[in-house]
Amino acid sequence: MPANTPGMRRATITLSLVLCCLTLQVLAIEPGLPSKTSILSATLRAIGAKNPDADFRNPDNLAIKFLGPRERALLKDYPMDALDLEYHAAIDRLSAPDRGSVTTMFIRTKHFDTALLNALRDGTRQVIILGAGLDSRGYRFRDQLQGVRFIEVDYGPTQEYKKKRVRDILGVVPKEVRFVAMDFTKDDLLTQLQKAQYSERERSVYLWEGVTLYLPETAVASTLRFIREHGAPGSTVVFDYTLSSDRRINDATSRFARWGEPWLFGFPGDSADAFVRQAGLTPVTDLSFSDLEKTYAQRRDGTSSLPTISDEQGARRICTAQVPEKNP
Repeated sequence: MPANTPGMRRATITLSLVLCCLTLQVLAIEPGLPSKTSILSATLRAIGAKNPDADFRNPDNLAIKFLGPRERALLKDYPMDALDLEYHAAIDRLSAPDRGSVTTMFIRTKHFDTALLNALRDGTRQVIILGAGLDSRGYRFRDQLQGVRFIEVDYGPTQEYKKKRVRDILGVVPKEVRFVAMDFTKDDLLTQLQKAQYSERERSVYLWEGVTLYLPETAVASTLRFIREHGAPGSTVVFDYTLSSDRRINDATSRFARWGEPWLFGFPGDSADAFVRQAGLTPVTDLSFSDLEKTYAQRRDGTSSLPTISDEQGARRICTAQVPEKNP
């Protein structure tokens, strides 16, 4: 379908609204600052990166550097002092669910990292981070990203804040990383992506981490359709999600709701398979955190130095889907 048809315009507008939802979450805190949930995710990665057991150490060694006094002050109701403790003391400082979240964040980080590296090894030369937040892959994988078009998409003021923090950490914003800032009231995502030399013909990997839960169903569907229509055949999208049976969806008493960032959507049924197919994509893998725990968070004999995850945490999932060949 040509990009200027009414259907494509509607899909693009809806995707802009998707990103606008994320923007409003950020603006609920302070213009240009990261969302509280992005700070929580970085905190869990940073604590996991302290693990003395290298086999189960979160690979995001830059997460701690993004969590300065200003970021830490945004989570007044979370034990941010754990960041200053050694690993075991930090784990003891957390509640039981948050200990399990250190493990699920380790699993999630490893799986998304693996998806990125596998795509690069298979010849993918275009990477798009949707809702980049405090994602550090453009900086942790600088060596592997030589000759790769790496694009972070985010709200403009938040992105400027991110670039400042990257300069604070690295001294310079790596030239390998391209930034696509969106004014969600008027910008067209495809047009903005093309300013960063985005190519619809280049096989890509889209990393969509920690986002789907905070969007309405129509927004999730439109994002997947956008990738179907504007991604080259063989491109992949990787996203994590929860199921519609998750009790935390639309729970006004949850931590996320109190922070102004409630969970809004869970995929119907027991996987994202049917939903992904309806969007025109082909499912490749769709695995629960319990499944992925066996791959990343356990030794062959079943032992692990990581905290135990609950059944509820284990039910969360990560899907990888592929853009099929276009119809003639």
